[in-house]
Amino acid sequence: MGEGDISLLEMLAPLVRRWRLIAGTAIVCAAVAAVLLLLQRPVYTAQTTFTPETPSNSSLASGIAGLAGLAGQLGLSANISASVSPDFFARLLHSRELLRSVLLTEFPDPRDTTTKRPLLDLIGIRAKSAEERLQKGARRLTKRTDAQVDKATGIVTLEVEMPSPVLAAAVANRMIELLNHFNLERRQSQSHEQRRFTGDRLQAAEQELRDAERTQLRFMQTNRQYMGSPVLEFQAQQLERAVRVKQEVFLTLTKAYEEARIAEVRDTPVLTVIDPAVVPAMRTRPRRMLGTAIALVAGGLLGIALVYLSAFRARIRRESAPDYVDFQAAMQEARGRARRSP
Repeated sequence: MGEGDISLLEMLAPLVRRWRLIAGTAIVCAAVAAVLLLLQRPVYTAQTTFTPETPSNSSLASGIAGLAGLAGQLGLSANISASVSPDFFARLLHSRELLRSVLLTEFPDPRDTTTKRPLLDLIGIRAKSAEERLQKGARRLTKRTDAQVDKATGIVTLEVEMPSPVLAAAVANRMIELLNHFNLERRQSQSHEQRRFTGDRLQAAEQELRDAERTQLRFMQTNRQYMGSPVLEFQAQQLERAVRVKQEVFLTLTKAYEEARIAEVRDTPVLTVIDPAVVPAMRTRPRRMLGTAIALVAGGLLGIALVYLSAFRARIRRESAPDYVDFQAAMQEARGRARRSP
């Protein structure tokens, strides 16, 4: 090897000589991490899954879809919304009104299960005013909740993080309860609007059918012997066709109106809960054993870096020492010559 090459033994020698520094640094880092992890409040995650009910399978939806097509043929506007996607429900879980309702809901106090307190108090939200407190609580609750949608199955997964396992499960179930309540009211409101629309249109269709029938009756009374006259036969066919179209519209609207009346009063949930939230048995974080192990390894690497840094600085001092001695001798010789010179 050349003069500047370093053997493996020379590289490992500093580690062997200063093993106490490496071990001490690793132990200190692990101890500090363990203390910090012990001081952190535990966090538990409760999970619940649900899937929204798809109205496309119901007879009401097929009737309303047919009504929408019929309304389009008649040149009318029917404001009939499509089925809501699971992404809508996931976004709705982070809506302001739902979060505020959850924050104002009273849950059992983890420290005293005999009393109930609002979630704002349990998670320690403080502010100067009630509105500011609600806004801060909504932001914190948004960070502690996560809603994911499985695109393949349409299943929505809600995860809630809380310092208490019982509180985490209770908050998750409460959020699904409020979500279901909101959508139940929304579904009933839609059914009410659909019933109102079909009811108004049914009255108009009935009146149009009666007018068409009266017109046909007057024609038949006026022209008792219209057979044989091309013009009168053509008019009779027109009137019969108009009555038949009005009858079809009237029957379709009657069916849709009855289905809308049934949908308006029915009380079925719009969400199907697959797995309700249960009390988590293990905390999500901090993971004290893993954190301490990582700190131990990081402390060992830090100790190795300190050893090599110290060895490098010592080598630099050794290499620069002869030049420094020669410089001092030259300075002393120069000062001696200056004294001896006249």
